[in-house]
Amino acid sequence: MSTYKKILVAVDSSDEAVEVLEAAKGLPGIQDAEVSVVHVAQHPQAAYGQWVVYLPVSERQLQEQLLEKLGERVAKSGLQVASTRVEFGRAIDEILNIAKSDGSDLIVIGSHGRHGIKLILGSTANGVLHRAECDVLAVRVSE
Repeated sequence: MSTYKKILVAVDSSDEAVEVLEAAKGLPGIQDAEVSVVHVAQHPQAAYGQWVVYLPVSERQLQEQLLEKLGERVAKSGLQVASTRVEFGRAIDEILNIAKSDGSDLIVIGSHGRHGIKLILGSTANGVLHRAECDVLAVRVSE
């Protein structure tokens, strides 16, 4: 395994994110790498489609809340990171864009190991794995 200099760890808001952070923490040479953690969430409006919905919090407030929770998870894992961030958009596209712009040479992401129709319906890990310009470590997480 090569030594990685810039590692992007992509997590969601589920409990399985801890497993992904733990796997990243166990990588050889992780202490010498610049590690960034990202959580990509859907735009709040996207969840409601064409209907105009007035949310009780702004997108900025939601981003701050998600960033706080992400920070707590990262701190709990003990993984030393250079940055944490929360972005809104399509997870595959955002993860790939961030990895490219940051010059990441490894993306660590969780995978449920879905197959068949569940995979066809969408797998962020699969999309990242097949479109990334760098190495990808897909960590098998429990369902």
